[in-house]
Amino acid sequence: MLRLSPLLLGGVHRQTIMRCADNTGAMKVCVFGLGQNKRGTGKPGHLIRVSIRDKTPECTLGKTHKGMILRTKKEVRRKDGMNIKFDENAMVMIAKNKPVGSKIKGPTVLELGWNARNLCRYIF
Repeated sequence: MLRLSPLLLGGVHRQTIMRCADNTGAMKVCVFGLGQNKRGTGKPGHLIRVSIRDKTPECTLGKTHKGMILRTKKEVRRKDGMNIKFDENAMVMIAKNKPVGSKIKGPTVLELGWNARNLCRYIF
């Protein structure tokens, strides 16, 4: 069986350090749980489990939390042929299918509304 390298697959993998893009107080997080597909890569809109690595003193979150991917360095190809990519990997914290923070910093992609329909009313 042909084994594909992670460089060809792209996206977010385990042990990826990401930036938290909301105002919960967490600054850097590390991904340890991806459950969307068999390749183990995450794209914008996928749900992940993260451990908080760096946070502000005002942050009241525990060590591990659930989150959703907002931006990736790997480009997202749209049906009209346009590729969209960002400078950093970013995510937002989620609890009970609602964002924990009240504001999201930075841009988001339109594909979030297709991948996470139950959360898009809080994000857009």
